[in-house]
Parts: sequence; structure tokens; C-alpha cells
Amino acid sequence: MTSVPEAFPVPLPNLSSDQLPFAASPATPSGLFHHPWGTVNDRGPADIFRWKVLQSNPFAADKKHRTPRLPEVRKPIDAWRHLSEGARVQWLGHASVLIELQGQHVLIDPVFGAAGPGVPRLVAAPLLPSDLPRIDAILVTHGHYDHLDRKSIAAVRKQWPEAVVGAPRGLGRSIPGDPARIVELSWFEAITVGDLQCTLTPSQHWHLRRGWDRNRALWGGWMVQGPAASGDRGGVYHSGDTGWFDGFSVIQKVLGAPDVAVLPLGAYEPRWFMGVQHMPPEDSVQAFVDLGARHFLGMHWGTFDLSDEPVDHGAYTLLPAQVAKRGLPEDRFHVMGHGGVLGFGRTLQEVGRDGLGGPSGSTQ
Repeated sequence: MTSVPEAFPVPLPNLSSDQLPFAASPATPSGLFHHPWGTVNDRGPADIFRWKVLQSNPFAADKKHRTPRLPEVRKPIDAWRHLSEGARVQWLGHASVLIELQGQHVLIDPVFGAAGPGVPRLVAAPLLPSDLPRIDAILVTHGHYDHLDRKSIAAVRKQWPEAVVGAPRGLGRSIPGDPARIVELSWFEAITVGDLQCTLTPSQHWHLRRGWDRNRALWGGWMVQGPAASGDRGGVYHSGDTGWFDGFSVIQKVLGAPDVAVLPLGAYEPRWFMGVQHMPPEDSVQAFVDLGARHFLGMHWGTFDLSDEPVDHGAYTLLPAQVAKRGLPEDRFHVMGHGGVLGFGRTLQEVGRDGLGGPSGSTQ
């Protein structure tokens, strides 16, 4: 067995007074976690009742009468192998992504089945654990069932027992398998996996898994990149679940601009309920700009029906409108079929791109 990496704080540059809260510890003396910048996400049963019972869904007719566009790559294993080794990322549906960088393979938020009780998949997982390449690290963003699936993690850990698991503070108890290979981190702490640095980054979300453990574990995003001494580090940023917040520009200042920002395109309606914790496409585009990323890869859409809007609404209606409104280059925004792969080395490569308004690439 390889040794288990230890978490370490990443160096922080000089931050302005308004940026300092985003680099502060999210832990409280009571053992709970919070947003040091003051945002409170206190939605509870009364809000859920208002949403589900008292409020009508303006998208109900569209969801009932129109079949959503849910593209799939027909041969996802071949799609991965088709692209050059070295720097590639594959969307496995919802928030699950497979990353290859610096010779290491990192899996973020693997979910191969349903997203908990009563939330079935609309599209089958493009890969199963047995289809994966060697996995060196599993990274979990937070404890909600559509991101932390114990069965999926257990299957990957059984196949690749040397893989280290990185998780936010307090979440290790929810992760199955050998606890000795689980490393808990706070924001702007990192672990080294081979030649990679994997850093837990701030996000604006919350934790609840067992009904009585609200905010007893932390949440976050991940930056996966080469070593600090490598100059232009690039890499892949995964936001996890988050509302838009000023912390994106702080992440860029601390860790640099990623090559690819994996950002959400779904689960944002109704906005009065979702806005603090989930981004609509216009906020995800703003996060992309704040991060200074080269490429945008859409996630958190098309796999599970979690909110009021049609599951393809963000990818094919709001994102194209926002890109056009801002005058941003379309070729930097990647809406992929389930199982699509983006190669971001010296030459940009894609298999499974579905475009911003319809098919524009191979779905072999």
C-alpha cells in the first residue's frame, strides 16, 4: 500500500479586507460549519412546503409535454481512449467526472445509480466502476445523496483499494471502506496525489445527510492541478454545489486560473429557494469569468430531475442566451453528451460535444 497523504494548507497571497472572509476557517466553536462571509442558508420544512404545495410550477406544461434532450455518447469507453493521454476530463452524468492529469486519475463525486430514494436516473451511467481506468484518488464535494453515494464509492474502492479519498471535514464517517485512506480537509487545504495537488475550495452550500446532522460536515469544491513549481498550473476546477459568491475570484487569486471549470447548469428553480445554494447558468458563466478559466464544462443537468425547470433548460436555453449576451466565444463552452470527453492539452480535443443549441460534434 502506498502511504496516505496528509492535508496541508496552501499558501495564501495578500488578500484585501473584503476577500479575507473567503479564506477564513468555516468551522465554528460549536462543531458546526458556516459561511464566514455571512451568507446563511436556512431553508427548512416550511420553505419546502411552500415550494412543493403552495406554489405552482411555471414549467409544468413543458416538463409534461416535451421530451427533454438528454444526449449520450454511444461508446464512452472508446471516447476516453480516442483522446490523447495527459489532460482530459470525462463527464459521467450529473456531478460525476473522471480526470486524467499528470499521469494520475481522479474521480469526483462518483454516482453510478440513483441519487438517493425516489430520485432515479434519467440516463444510465456511461461507465461503471469496472470500466474505469486505475483510480488514484476519489474526491467528494459534500454529503448530499446526489454527490456522495456510498454504494458507488464502495465499488470503486473495492476495485482500487489504494485510492486515497479526499473529503471535507466531518464527512469521513459517511464514506464506506478503509478509514485509514480517507483524508479530511478544510477550505484551502490540499493533498498531494502523485504529482497532483488536490485542493478543497470554498463554496456556498450546506450539509444534511441524516436529518439531524445539518452542517455537521463541511462542503466545498475541488481544484486538481499540477505542482506549484510548474509555473502555469492550469488543471481542472469542480465547483460542487454552490450558489454564486465572491469567493470564485479569491479561488483564482489563490490557486490560479484553471484550464477547465466544471460548473452547474441545473437545479436552480425556483430561484427563491435554490439561489443561495445552486447557480443558474448566468451565475455559472459569471463564475467562469471570475475564475479566469479557459474552458467551461457543464454538469449537474440532464441526469436527475431535482427542481422545477426542465432538466435540459439550462444547457440548451439559458446557457446559449447568456454566452451570446456576453459576447463570449462559443468554443470555450462545452455541453457534452453523457460520457463525453474533453481533452485540454496543447490541442483541444472533444468527443461527444452536443453544442449550445444542438449537435455540433461526434457522439460516437
